[in-house]
Amino acid sequence: MDKSRVKNTLKVFTILVILGFLLWSISPKPAIAQAIDVVSSSIVSEFPAGFRINVEARGGENIQSIAIRLKIGQQTRGAFDYLCPPDSQGAKTGFDCDGIKPSKLAKGELFWRTNTSARYIPPGTIIRYHFEVEDMHGNRFDTEENQFIYHDARFEWLEISHPPVTVAYHSTLVKKRAELVLNSIIDTLDVMGPVLGAGTEETIRVTMYNNAKEMLAALPPRSKAISRELITEGQAFPEIGTLLVLGGGRMAAGTASHEVTHILVHRAGDSIFRQVPPWLNEGLSEYGNIDPGPAYDIALDFAIETNRLLPIMYMNSRPGNPEQVIIFYGQGRSIVQYLIKHFGTAKMRELMKALKEGTNINEAFQRVYGHSTLELDNMWRDSVGAPRYFPPKGGRSAPTPIPQKVILPYSLTPQPGGEFIGTKSSKPTQTPTSHKSTSTLISASDVSTREAVNSAEPSCLASNNNSEGPQDLTATLWILGVIGLTFRRRPKS
Repeated sequence: MDKSRVKNTLKVFTILVILGFLLWSISPKPAIAQAIDVVSSSIVSEFPAGFRINVEARGGENIQSIAIRLKIGQQTRGAFDYLCPPDSQGAKTGFDCDGIKPSKLAKGELFWRTNTSARYIPPGTIIRYHFEVEDMHGNRFDTEENQFIYHDARFEWLEISHPPVTVAYHSTLVKKRAELVLNSIIDTLDVMGPVLGAGTEETIRVTMYNNAKEMLAALPPRSKAISRELITEGQAFPEIGTLLVLGGGRMAAGTASHEVTHILVHRAGDSIFRQVPPWLNEGLSEYGNIDPGPAYDIALDFAIETNRLLPIMYMNSRPGNPEQVIIFYGQGRSIVQYLIKHFGTAKMRELMKALKEGTNINEAFQRVYGHSTLELDNMWRDSVGAPRYFPPKGGRSAPTPIPQKVILPYSLTPQPGGEFIGTKSSKPTQTPTSHKSTSTLISASDVSTREAVNSAEPSCLASNNNSEGPQDLTATLWILGVIGLTFRRRPKS
């Protein structure tokens, strides 16, 4: 290569460098990110109405929006909402709420409601959150994740812990009761964790109330009729990992043990496709109950003697009849006892794993136990001395219609089957003595943990009549129940 060509190459290169520098110098520069900072923030419980969030943020440029992201307990899905200036009204559009203009020092407020069925959050729940602040140029600042415990604002709360369980209580007078609840839950985790294959290291929060009146205001909104007739002794919120317990109940330890097992069952067996069938969920929860009462065994014996057992393939929802609810619990626990006794805990863990994968209960039974649901049902019936169940052949059987009573007009002349209006001298017919139905007697027995039939989450209930005294009327009620059943089945003469 000659010298002239080298000189020309250098000239071209020099010209290109100069042009490139000129182009860079006249091109628009990107905006320098201005620092954004959250000066202060607070979250204050106003339970049961909700909690109030306040934030103050500062930026080098006008703040365009302040938002909060929340995770409620152990729920996998999160929640998001914008905060508005405290004095603004109307709908939110970023931070510009109802015409309020952005500024470099901005304040935001949001009231997060929890007093409806859809938005309810149980007291004691851990809420994890962080704020997102954005300025008018699109620069965004995310705060570090923090947490807030949504306590019932009516009381000052104390806590005792044995990881992963924390029990919140109020009044030093009930500390011993709180320790009893805590120890019963720890014992249940030790027993049921290996049975279910559930993670027992995740946090469980417990809020203990001293009496039914305190606890009533903390429960999810429900019908007034249920609130009048039943006392909730405990309620689990498995997806959240929170538990409410009535510490003043006669069987607080058993209630806490039963309810925390619901949380373990959820962790071990509930999938995004379907949940563990109610009979298995309740059966496992009563199997894990470290302080069970006798009522479910009595109800099961009654159902066997009177042929009132339900086939387990039809037990995928809780009955609406109080008598059948208690049988439902007793039958579920007995079936779980049979499965674990005859097939071992390893098979129960396999069953939970199959359900967690989304397998339906019938396929899961066949895969894990090698038997169909019907076969396992009849194997259990053989073990308790109950008659086997054989499904009807040729499709579904129609119920036998009940004949309607023929209404005849009133008449002064006696007619067969008609109503007779007597004279002044006629003697009134003596009204027969009424007898309580078996369902009332059974539902009024000494049941320590009974659940609301129409509740969205498991909640253990007891009759209001039981709250007045700790008398055990089980034997008496059993005898009266049989007598009542006899009268109810006696044909009219």
